[in-house]
Amino acid sequence: MYPSGLRFETIVVPTPYAVGPANVYIITAPPVTLIDCGPNTAAAEQALRAGLASFHIVPEQISRVLVTHGHPDHYGLAPRLQEISGAQVLVGELDLPKLADVGTLALTGQLLLKTGIPAAALADMGERERDMGGDLHPQVEDAVGVAGGERLAFEGFDLQLLHLPGHTAGHICPYDPASGVLFSGDTLLLEISPNPLLEPDPKDPEERRRSLVEYLHTLDVLSHLPLSRVFPGHGPVIEEPHTLIEELRRHHRDRVEDLASRMTPEGKSAWQLALELFPDVEGFDNFLAVSEVLAHVDLLVLDGRAEPVERDGITYYRRPG
Repeated sequence: MYPSGLRFETIVVPTPYAVGPANVYIITAPPVTLIDCGPNTAAAEQALRAGLASFHIVPEQISRVLVTHGHPDHYGLAPRLQEISGAQVLVGELDLPKLADVGTLALTGQLLLKTGIPAAALADMGERERDMGGDLHPQVEDAVGVAGGERLAFEGFDLQLLHLPGHTAGHICPYDPASGVLFSGDTLLLEISPNPLLEPDPKDPEERRRSLVEYLHTLDVLSHLPLSRVFPGHGPVIEEPHTLIEELRRHHRDRVEDLASRMTPEGKSAWQLALELFPDVEGFDNFLAVSEVLAHVDLLVLDGRAEPVERDGITYYRRPG
């Protein structure tokens, strides 16, 4: 237990995704609350039940599920837990569409086509996900949106909910100011750089969100917090969060310079640049590669070091002048 009264346990559940297992955190103080819950698979549910049992808790005792962000490896079991216990599901209000409306996937597909990615590659991504089995994008009924700034009360302490966009528009991270403990979801990960994903803008779904611009601002916010330990959505505990923040900033600066060196007067699509940077990726990793490239090109455009041009429904980026 931390001096603030914070007490929690960690349950690791499998996912069918390349990122590997996900961390579920259970706040054992009443009302019993999960921070994330894992994907909607039988294996994840079995692991979650076994983990809860090891702490003498049954799913029926869960009062709340706080979803850090609207990706299926973090929210997938929420409808099942609602069914079992009537648990309230909380999520960042800008991520509510991901939990409630599968139409966001179609909008993302339309934005992807503007990057130059072939339709066949999109179809392959969909087919590979279907091959994983099950309903990996379940709809969550009656989820409650939070904006950030709220406090989540427990017996003896509370957690502050921080809106930290970047990886998704509505990413929420619970924070205990008294101890400096942050539950970071996919905002900070020790072993991989969180991907600034291509997504529709929640305020204008036909436009693309500038995810890396948001994420770099989030890193600025985190750098000014007295963080002690960070518990991420995947992988081990982050013991030196401020060192990691600086490493992430350096990674993004280096990536921007790499892409700047690849600009030409004629222009290249994000898909062409992704193939240059990541020639061996396939399946869902194509989406991650294009997202990575496009997010960094956004910074070049903001700095006047690249400019977009439209040709045949595809956006190309060229060196100005």
